[in-house]
Amino acid sequence: IFLPTAFTPDGNRLNDVFVPIAVGISKLDYFRVFNRWGNEIFSTTILQKGWDGTFKGKEQGPDTYVWMVSGTDYTGKTVVLKGTVNLIR
Repeated sequence: IFLPTAFTPDGNRLNDVFVPIAVGISKLDYFRVFNRWGNEIFSTTILQKGWDGTFKGKEQGPDTYVWMVSGTDYTGKTVVLKGTVNLIR
């Protein structure tokens, strides 16, 4: 599972959504994004669905956000990763 270190949700259709690239993953257990205070602002279990930089319809400001992802590969092994992403406006 690969994730970028930054994204720019500015509507130009280039790097507008922060989404995991799941290679060899058969099931996404969860993909979650948290703000600096630890509040979950995005969550999904759908492959190829990502965060557009909003929370409850409001654009989030430029900042560093924490993400966690867990998926199951085709052999049944669970892959769990976590890291940060920079939202650039």
